[in-house]
Amino acid sequence: MEHQKNNGQNLIHMPSPTAWPITFALGLTLMTTGLVTSAAVSLVGLILFLLAAVGWFFDVLPVEKHFFIEVPEESIERTTARAHVDSQPIDAMHRKIIPVESFQITTGLRGGIAGGIAMVVPAAVFSLLRYHSPWYAMNLLAAGGFVSWANQSNAFLAEFHMQGLLAALAIHALSSVLVGSLTRAR
Repeated sequence: MEHQKNNGQNLIHMPSPTAWPITFALGLTLMTTGLVTSAAVSLVGLILFLLAAVGWFFDVLPVEKHFFIEVPEESIERTTARAHVDSQPIDAMHRKIIPVESFQITTGLRGGIAGGIAMVVPAAVFSLLRYHSPWYAMNLLAAGGFVSWANQSNAFLAEFHMQGLLAALAIHALSSVLVGSLTRAR
């Protein structure tokens, strides 16, 4: 941003708004999505991608499009109710990042466990509605751990299997706890 005074006005030089970057990203997304869906989606993505590239190019070159915004001058008075403000000690790394708040590791773990428990309901509803069995989603998750289950039929996956139940519980519990611990590491 560039500030300048013009006839007593305080103006800021700003780039003109444009929709080309988001169109460019949409075109790129559709092109890659078309690799796993259909060539028509990739073609639409390619057309959007090329149009956005050309449009964005002409928004920036040979001269960037811009406009000025008038900024009213106002003075901001900073006050505090405190008599003394404590300063942090200054050393070689004087620009330390001080966290506003910190969380316990158990906070993320409890959130992961709660999310894992909550995900049981939509999985069971999906299994009941789509495959008329509450065991399908569980067995499908367990198939990730059993190579021999990879080519099984939908009828097999809709049946109850104790081995599948134990494997699905272990996979789901482990992934829920890991996701919870990742949310703590932010």
